[in-house]
Amino acid sequence: MSLIFKQGHADDLTAVYKLNSESFSESWSLEGLQGALEEGYELFRCMDNNTLAGYLLSHDVLDEVHIMQVVVALPYRRKSIAEQLSRNLLNVKPNRRVLLEVRASNHAAQALYAKLGFVRSGVRKAYYVPEHEGDARENAILMHYPPK
Repeated sequence: MSLIFKQGHADDLTAVYKLNSESFSESWSLEGLQGALEEGYELFRCMDNNTLAGYLLSHDVLDEVHIMQVVVALPYRRKSIAEQLSRNLLNVKPNRRVLLEVRASNHAAQALYAKLGFVRSGVRKAYYVPEHEGDARENAILMHYPPK
């Protein structure tokens, strides 16, 4: 495995869309991803040769950075890819406040962000569509970096 972390571009979006669709019950459309990049969202990616192992999509809003998505392909999970993508963002955006939401049930992601120095700052009630039909909507945990 030879992992390379780089800035992503529009020509990466087909692979991003495929990974997004495989990872989320509420995935973004290819057009939505294209529109996001056109509007200034930033894509950071991790490649293993010609395979997209993971990506991070962020959006600058005034003086803040919002992490919109961090996705790692199933065969590459538990290899610190999400951590490295997140560290890369923090390095590229020094001294910026970074915000994100994470499913209340996603304890692994919450632990990763806590390890990186994010702190919990609130809850959005019933924010996420249920993963399975018949389940209740899930809360989002709000986190930010750096802690104030």
